[in-house]
Amino acid sequence: MSDLNGRRAAVKDPLVDASGASPAARNSAPAAAGARGAASRASAASGHAAAASRRAAASHVACPIVAPAGDALPDDARSHASAARQDSPQNKLPRMGIAFAIAAAIFLVDALTTLDIAIAVLYVVVVLIVAPICSRRSMLAVCCALMALTVIAFVMSHSDIDMVPPIGRCIVSLAAIGISGFLTLKNIAATDVLREHVALLDLTSDALIVYDMKRRIRFWNSGAHALYGVSAEQALGRSPHEVLQTAFPLPLADMLAELRRTGRWEGELTQTCRDGRELIVASRWTLQRDLQDKPLAVLVTNNDITQRRRMEIEIQRQQQEIRAAIDAIPAMVWVSSTDGRPVFVNQRWSELGLPLEQIGENWHTLVHPDDLPQMKSDWSHALATGAPFENESRMRGGDGAYRWVLLRATPLTDDDGHIVRWYGVTVDIEERKRAAEALARSESFLAEAETLSETGSIGFSVPRFEMFWSKQAFRIFGYPDTVEPSLRAMLARVHPDDHARVSALMKAAGASSADTDRDIEAEFRLTMPGGAVKQVHLVAHAVDAGHEASEFRGALMDVTEARNVQDALHRSLAELAHVTRVTMLGELSASIAHEVSQPIAAIMTNGDAGMRWLDRDEPQLNEVRAALSNMLRDAQRAGGIVQRIRTLAKKSAPNRAPFDLNALIDESALLIQREIGIHAIELDLQLTDDGLTIIGDRVQLQQVVINLMMNAIQAMAAIAGQPRRLTVRSSFSQDDGARVDVVDSGPGIAEADLQRLFQPFFTTRVEGMGMGLSICRSIVESHGGKIRACSEPGCGATISFVLPNSTREEKREPVAVGHT
Repeated sequence: MSDLNGRRAAVKDPLVDASGASPAARNSAPAAAGARGAASRASAASGHAAAASRRAAASHVACPIVAPAGDALPDDARSHASAARQDSPQNKLPRMGIAFAIAAAIFLVDALTTLDIAIAVLYVVVVLIVAPICSRRSMLAVCCALMALTVIAFVMSHSDIDMVPPIGRCIVSLAAIGISGFLTLKNIAATDVLREHVALLDLTSDALIVYDMKRRIRFWNSGAHALYGVSAEQALGRSPHEVLQTAFPLPLADMLAELRRTGRWEGELTQTCRDGRELIVASRWTLQRDLQDKPLAVLVTNNDITQRRRMEIEIQRQQQEIRAAIDAIPAMVWVSSTDGRPVFVNQRWSELGLPLEQIGENWHTLVHPDDLPQMKSDWSHALATGAPFENESRMRGGDGAYRWVLLRATPLTDDDGHIVRWYGVTVDIEERKRAAEALARSESFLAEAETLSETGSIGFSVPRFEMFWSKQAFRIFGYPDTVEPSLRAMLARVHPDDHARVSALMKAAGASSADTDRDIEAEFRLTMPGGAVKQVHLVAHAVDAGHEASEFRGALMDVTEARNVQDALHRSLAELAHVTRVTMLGELSASIAHEVSQPIAAIMTNGDAGMRWLDRDEPQLNEVRAALSNMLRDAQRAGGIVQRIRTLAKKSAPNRAPFDLNALIDESALLIQREIGIHAIELDLQLTDDGLTIIGDRVQLQQVVINLMMNAIQAMAAIAGQPRRLTVRSSFSQDDGARVDVVDSGPGIAEADLQRLFQPFFTTRVEGMGMGLSICRSIVESHGGKIRACSEPGCGATISFVLPNSTREEKREPVAVGHT
């Protein structure tokens, strides 16, 4: 700007004096007659030549900037600018010809005439003509040649004795030529420097534009051409805002007012290139004033900041997105300086009830008093050592309640390892804390429950069989906690008699690793180091563990005591069932006696008849043989009755074997035949034609059938005036099991009594013990069946039981494996 302002000063210097004369010319004394007059005129001509030289130099300096004539410049400056524009290379030869012609004419006039004037002073015009096209060396040669011509013309034209006046005129001419040449050389040197500066300005990448106060472009550098795509020829003389379609951030009048007031204006403008692209430029305007402080021109410097502005906008957008993301994080993010003072907190901190700008100085007031000392200690240690910070404390929320939070922070260091920032996050862990406490309580309860119930947790992956045991499982297996759980350690404790079955079970579990619906259930024995034997029950369910593997998770129960109690219970139930059967036989003694007495009476009758046939004069052996056959048949019949009674009364271990359920119902009906007759019961046996073969203990199931039929007979004993009907029906159930229904026409069972009908010691009879139906339920369920009762008051009752068919019988084994 200083160079440009200097050039503008150079433009204005010759315009200060409107007359165009130099101070030396204005101060020259009036010329006298003779030589003094000639010298005076020569001096004036030299002064005019010097002023003209300065104006020409000034016009050359201003030429690159104020190429077109502008109304802002004086007329003589515009004329010199026009003259300067003609000094182009194509005008060089004509200019030299004109200068040569004028020089020759001056020489001829000066040499061939005897005019008493300093004609050689006119050589100054030649100097001025060739000045724009000559270098410094060429100009020096021209001046020397012109001085030589002056001397030659002087010698040729003056041979008088009185040589003083001509010599004076010659000296004046030589001085005029020398002075004008010297000034011209000085102007050429200054012009070359200024042209170099202007060329440098033209090389800059910034757009430099100069326009006058009528907003007409006077200068347009190559940077502007490259930036906007508009050449100098297209821009000069036009309004810059018209050429660039400038969009102003403020009214243009306000911007120009500020420019006139301060001399400068800076801001960002949106301008349009020739190809239609919009640019954002950083524009700086500088106002140039003349010596009278009047505005002369405006220098505009524009820098393309489109990419930078777009990047700033993108960075700002990203910063906003990052800030929004940080604010959206379900945690309290914070940044602190190297001394630990918070310098940034995200929006989540507002949930604590303090304005965000106050948290930096008052964060410690949010911490629970009991937790604050430890937090300060941990934070001070982190600041002193640079180690990551972590602390769990309670902080007060906006509702005044304290919640557990986890604070973590990591330092950011520079290249030298010095900490420049701490970045931290505070996470609400109240729910996690409560969950952890609940989990700890649950684990404690589980451990106590496992200990009390003698049940351990066990899990293993397949097919690798990586195992997990709980503490109770270690105790069940008899291993210390230091032993690594493994299948080998488990099988080492399995009883030898169960080892093969348990190994096969685990092998089958490993083979079906892809089946996540598989359940396993096993009951086996363990042999302890001291020789003690435990009975354990393993139940596990397969779950998907990913990566083409699965896990079995389950429980290992020590059922030794339970099995001992169960065995004792079974023995007690067997004793009770035997007592019940004996009691039932006592109740059926009359029927039994009647059944036995019939074949005995027949035996006696047949024996008496046989004796009579033998006492005849001619024994009738055939009749005797027939009587004996009848006796044997009746004896076998009586023996069968006695055998069945003995079987019912005999105390023996359960013996399960296949038998026909329909045949058992027929035999049971025979045993209570007398009771049916005494109570006038109509017995209706509706037995299925298809065989009902089941697997079970015949004696126990016959006890069930007889007990149900006797209960039905006793229920109908008190009714009168209506038929007493007992129906025993056998059929197949919906699941293909064997079903037996015992239906009576008695008064029925009350709804409240149905819920307790199969409970021990519950009875509706005064003389009953209440054990019959309870024992029936135990026997049926021990055979894998179900028993139930239904009744409508006044319409009788139905008691039904269902047993597995022989083809679908599932034996209750010590080890069982199944699918769900």
